[in-house]
Amino acid sequence: MIVMPANMTGWFFHSLARETGKLGHLYSPGAQITPCPWFPYAMDNGAFSCWDRKTNTFDHDKWDNGMLKEWELLILWSQCQNQKPMWAIVPDVIGDKDATLDRYNEYVGIVQEANIPVAIAVQDGMEVADVKSLKVQPDVIAIGGGDEFKWGTLNSWVKEFERIHVLRCNIPSKLYELEAMGVESCDGTGWNRGNMAQTTGLEEWAYSNPKPTTIRPSEHIGKHTKRSEKQQITFA
Repeated sequence: MIVMPANMTGWFFHSLARETGKLGHLYSPGAQITPCPWFPYAMDNGAFSCWDRKTNTFDHDKWDNGMLKEWELLILWSQCQNQKPMWAIVPDVIGDKDATLDRYNEYVGIVQEANIPVAIAVQDGMEVADVKSLKVQPDVIAIGGGDEFKWGTLNSWVKEFERIHVLRCNIPSKLYELEAMGVESCDGTGWNRGNMAQTTGLEEWAYSNPKPTTIRPSEHIGKHTKRSEKQQITFA
């Protein structure tokens, strides 16, 4: 299993990724940077930033008038890379099962046409049968929703689907459980936000069964700049 500390590209994570082979990146639209081979990566869709946790409402105007374009550019950016993504999450609507299924049907073709494995973000109330009824079956199940739904339904998703990603996991003890269950990956934004128990917990888990890389970092010096990303998009 690999952990994807979302958008975290500092030296600590590069070191841990190289020395253990158990870290990756989950890029949000606009936060991507040229990938390194010791960092397998996947792509989020930015929908979470359009959701208000307190009111459980989704800002459709923000999605339609900004984030959708950013997501499309992220998909385009990935096509410019030699290193291809593990998968991309098709746009969803946080907190709305039915709208997520509709949006999946609307946008899944974009991910397919880019030859990227398709992931669906399953929301509160969604069942295995809902996903299996989709015309285009996803390659990856990304388990979202609230904590009760996510942890309460995890076993059913693992049982029915081969590739599982757990969204928003920042609990070190959970990493061992997910790995034992055969979960492919998880992500979180809390691994380096000041709580050293989380940071050291991630570190201890990563070193528990390391698979270090032998790739030399000198081969990739100077390739990771925001300017290069903009040039790639312009060229595409």
